This record gives sequence, structure tokens and C-alpha cells, in this order.
Amino acid sequence: MLAKAAQLPKDVAPSRDLWPGIAARLGEAQGAPAKPAFRWPLALAAALAVASVSALLTWSLLQDSQPAQPAVVADVGTTAGEFVPVSYGPNSGLSAEELAVRDDLAAQFRGAFEDLRPETREAVVKNLAVMQAAADEIDAALAKHPASGMLKGMLFGTYKQEMQLYSTVVTARDGLTRRT
Repeated sequence: MLAKAAQLPKDVAPSRDLWPGIAARLGEAQGAPAKPAFRWPLALAAALAVASVSALLTWSLLQDSQPAQPAVVADVGTTAGEFVPVSYGPNSGLSAEELAVRDDLAAQFRGAFEDLRPETREAVVKNLAVMQAAADEIDAALAKHPASGMLKGMLFGTYKQEMQLYSTVVTARDGLTRRT
């Protein structure tokens, strides 16, 4: 079979000159108006549709047949000694290293928390209560759907928000603390 292929001629000349047709087509393509490469309205509509579907899916996954329990907001008079970080349930999937990093930052936060203005301390406590309620709800949903990547991502997002809150208080003490 290879011997027959080796007998074929190496070069075959076309039966006619093809270049005039190619040149004419290239000239037509260059003269045609260029279409816009990106359409903003279409992209915006697609993004809105994706966000809406995502919100509806999240809402439907988090709905329980049990009535929702209101989040318990800690007492505004909380002191640094009474501060408790957000606890994550057994389904969280957070590593011991991630929790250790959080605990180190929470220890720094405890010192800064005591120096906060009362209204700022109240807002921080309310935010932590909301994060705790979210972590509890997501953990309960993960118990029902342990393979849900979306729920795991939401729980990790709660963890990141908690870390951001601690970091903001620790690094911005001068702007958030009481003036003396």
C-alpha cells in the first residue's frame, strides 16, 4: 500500500488558475461592514437571567417545610470576654487550618472589639448574629444535600464575610474606635 502511495506524483498542478477567484473573495470580505464583536444589551440580559435563576434556585433549596426561626441577636452590651465567633456545624467542610486562622484573627478582634464605639459594637454583634443564622441554615441544608457545591460555596462565603468583619475591625481601629 505504501509502495503505491510512493508512486503518486509529488506535485499536481491545478487544471486552472485559482488565484483570481481567491483574490476576488478576499476583496469582498474586506469591503463588507464589520459586525460588532460584543453586544452589551445581550450580555446584560444574559447576566440578569443567570442571576435571577441563581437566586430562585438558592431560595428553593433553602426553603424548609418547617417555619423559619428568627435569628437571635446577641445583647448589645456584649463585651470582648463574651464575644463568641460564628460556629460552623458538622457539615461545613471547613478545615482545621481554616478554623485555626479564624481563631487567631478572632483573638486579635477581641482586643479591638472592646474599644469600638457602642453603635459600632452593636452593628458588629448584629452582623455576627446574621452570619451565625446563615451558617446554621446552610449547615442544615447541607445535611439534606451534602454534595451541593453551591451550598458549600455559600457556607465558605459566610466564613469569608466573618473573616472580613474581623479583619476590618482589627485593621481599621483608628477610624472605628471611640474618640477620647
